[in-house]
Amino acid sequence: MIRSSMVRSMVRRISALLPHLGVAAATMLFNPPGTYAGDTLLTIDAGKIRGVIETPGSPVRVFRGIPYARPPVGDLRWRPPQAVASWDTVKECSAFGPSCPQPAQKIIPGIAGEQSEDCLYLNVWTAANPGEKRPVLVWIHGGGFTIGSGSQKTYDGLHFAEDGAVQVTINYRLGPFGFMAHPALSAESPDHVSGNYGLLDQIEALKWVRRNISAFGGNPGNVTVFGESAGSVAVGCLIASPLAKGLFHRAIMESGVPSDLPRLRPQGETDSSAESTGVEIARQIGIEDPEGATAETAARLRDIPPEKLLASSHPRIGLFGGGRRMGPAIDGYILPRSPVEMFAAGEGNTVPILLGSNADEGTLFIQQIPIRRPQGYDLALRRIFGEYAARVIRMFPARTPEEVKPAMARLVTVAAFVAPARRTARALSLHGNRVWLYHFTRVSPVLKEHNIGATHGIELFYVFKTTPGGVQAEEADIRVADAMHGVWLRFAESGDPNGKGFPEWPAFSSANDTHFEFGDRLVTGQHLMSRECDLLDEISNRRARKGDIRGE
Repeated sequence: MIRSSMVRSMVRRISALLPHLGVAAATMLFNPPGTYAGDTLLTIDAGKIRGVIETPGSPVRVFRGIPYARPPVGDLRWRPPQAVASWDTVKECSAFGPSCPQPAQKIIPGIAGEQSEDCLYLNVWTAANPGEKRPVLVWIHGGGFTIGSGSQKTYDGLHFAEDGAVQVTINYRLGPFGFMAHPALSAESPDHVSGNYGLLDQIEALKWVRRNISAFGGNPGNVTVFGESAGSVAVGCLIASPLAKGLFHRAIMESGVPSDLPRLRPQGETDSSAESTGVEIARQIGIEDPEGATAETAARLRDIPPEKLLASSHPRIGLFGGGRRMGPAIDGYILPRSPVEMFAAGEGNTVPILLGSNADEGTLFIQQIPIRRPQGYDLALRRIFGEYAARVIRMFPARTPEEVKPAMARLVTVAAFVAPARRTARALSLHGNRVWLYHFTRVSPVLKEHNIGATHGIELFYVFKTTPGGVQAEEADIRVADAMHGVWLRFAESGDPNGKGFPEWPAFSSANDTHFEFGDRLVTGQHLMSRECDLLDEISNRRARKGDIRGE
């Protein structure tokens, strides 16, 4: 668990950022509807909807809270999303729909606004007329598959819509509502699987886009799915899933890849799995099934109040800390096998892919690690890496107390983000996927002042063009935002990030090991942290061969 002193410290740090870095405040805050200057009416397959024009004279129309599936409540809890019921009157789409129930946030409150199991809603920003063929960007939010919402202000689609795209953000089921598996739920499924409901929600939203986006001036034949952190992992799962074939045409993965996913069922008596986690949760609630997977057990699970289910499942927030890990699982159906294995074998959906990481991802996550001294750091690495620990310690040394946190942050950055991104880029580029690898390094003055660097998620403010503001803003921030936003838009338009006036960015291959840096300079580089990545890849591969850990 995160200690209360850590929470207070982080609250103080984040509070200090808010006056100067409006985007950081916006990252996790619910964006309530404002005062609207006009409205607009469209017809989609389920009926008529009315959106809003928030700024007088603006061409951007916003449609919030559009249902894309029936509420997954009652008997529909833990079932694939069902087609939404049509309506006869005009549905007002000026306010966001509820977010999926999720743990309370002491660090950044108000992340999700209203919460309900009735959460399958999406939002559309457009400046196009019906019948136009503008590129479509569908955003999948992050949050460890436990927290977050498509309504977070950071993801506002105003700028992408102004600049010629149609942007969609979605809510999907999270935590136990989206990813709880159980033998009783698998037994009732015609596909003999359970869990992965959040992935099925995302696929259903993409089907909605294919059917309806033309009404908003979007091109159903040019859809880019993009996400960050857990949302990026989800994008990787969609690339791998046969159920998502043909639903999108480009993919962007920011700071997350689908590696080391659990399996639906245990491979041995002591193996952990998605189903075994579900059994633990059910037992904690008081539901056991000595006769096996029965319909009665499934019905009892569905009768659990959402508040009790959320509290008992205790889903983990972040990479470390207490709680159960919940998220996608390899089930043989939605995910036939490990996504990275599928990529390396040329399986999955062949689309252009842009992916990457940030220079200081780990500074966000080390707040959850109560290690302060070199002795504790060395001991932790010896427990984690065993016979390989000495080499890891030499590569990421911490000889004084002052060096411990930076060393941990660097190790987490490389081990959890940079090396997996390179590994995934290599696998994807082997069989027809054109891949571009990026690295984000820009540190605005206020982030430099608070010593958190180019931390996890900070690139979002540049991608969506909500750059760090206040008295300490620099021209470099505007330049990087223009560059990243432009690259994401060009990639959505053509499947290639290159364009006139932009430095040449070669597609990635294992041979050239090329990446593009978005930082104080906009430059192409090679061999990003290659020594560190090589070491971690070697350890991962050796352990996988020995069966010490689940390999990719």
